[in-house]
Amino acid sequence: MRPFVQTDLPLDLWYISAVALSGIIVLLLASILLFRRSRLAGQHRQQRITQEWGPLLTQSAGGTLPPLPALTRRDHVIFLYLWNKSYEFLPEPLTAPLIRVAQTVGSPHLATELLQSRLLSQRILAVVTLGRLQERSAWAPISTLLTHHNSFLAFHAAQALLKIDTHTALSLLVPILGQRTDWSPIKIVSMLQTVGQDLASEVLAKTAIQGDPEISPRLIRYLPVINSRRGLPILRQFLHDTPPSASMLAACLFVFGEFRDPADLPMVRQHLTNEAWYVRVQAATAIGKLGTIEDEDRLIGLFNDEQWWVRYRAGEALVSLESMTEEKLMSLQESLTSPEAHEILAPILAKFRARRSPIAIRP
Repeated sequence: MRPFVQTDLPLDLWYISAVALSGIIVLLLASILLFRRSRLAGQHRQQRITQEWGPLLTQSAGGTLPPLPALTRRDHVIFLYLWNKSYEFLPEPLTAPLIRVAQTVGSPHLATELLQSRLLSQRILAVVTLGRLQERSAWAPISTLLTHHNSFLAFHAAQALLKIDTHTALSLLVPILGQRTDWSPIKIVSMLQTVGQDLASEVLAKTAIQGDPEISPRLIRYLPVINSRRGLPILRQFLHDTPPSASMLAACLFVFGEFRDPADLPMVRQHLTNEAWYVRVQAATAIGKLGTIEDEDRLIGLFNDEQWWVRYRAGEALVSLESMTEEKLMSLQESLTSPEAHEILAPILAKFRARRSPIAIRP
């Protein structure tokens, strides 16, 4: 019979755990040191590239192309960041020398390779660079990024295509802009304004009528920001050919009121009795900006609307008409019978008097 061998199992487990924990600590310390060393090396490399290339880029922007040193791949990536920073500080007509520098050192080739990078930051860097270089050979790979799930990368791709070929890019962007609900309408308008006000207005109107129902009304409301009437015929034809949603109709009425074209007045009048109360609000507001004496009774009729906002906007619109006088308002106040109408007219009349009265000049 074998003798029973006694072992201290808890002590053995403690010893193994201590050795494993010590190994983990050593690995963590080593990784921290390596990370710190790599970070310091990157900072030194960035500082060296900035000191070496900063003056060269400044000199080239002045019209003189100095001898250019060679760049390793790592150095070239840092150079692209520095180059784009220099590009942003210059007006568009003065960027040609910088573009020549980038082409001389082979930046288009590297940027095209970076389009396949696993790092999002490098892919965005590549897209921005190729757009500013107006590199037509990169059109195909950049255009595929317009539908990318990352909104930042897709938006930079749209900007790059506009720089490479404006008119071709616009025809490509119209069906896409209205579907990218993750793009801010403000950014879309800002991007389109780079192609000129008239063209931007036309594209924005086309995008809105073809776009997602959630974003289209918001896009339409930015048409007055562009300050061009070129998109108005597109909206008018859209309303004539297609029964619009209430949100789209309200947005169009807002735009018509902002541009104040008398040609839109008959259509605006039709919607003072629309079923949607917010459409009636926009119609009344638009009448206040482009209406005539004939619209006084139409607005007065809205004083009995069931929605407070409709009554309020109708009152504001009424006193905004050029034909309106204080005598007419006082006579109207005496003739009104409903408390809702009196509630609207009293403060409106006070504002009208304050606006029309001469300003008191104190000594």
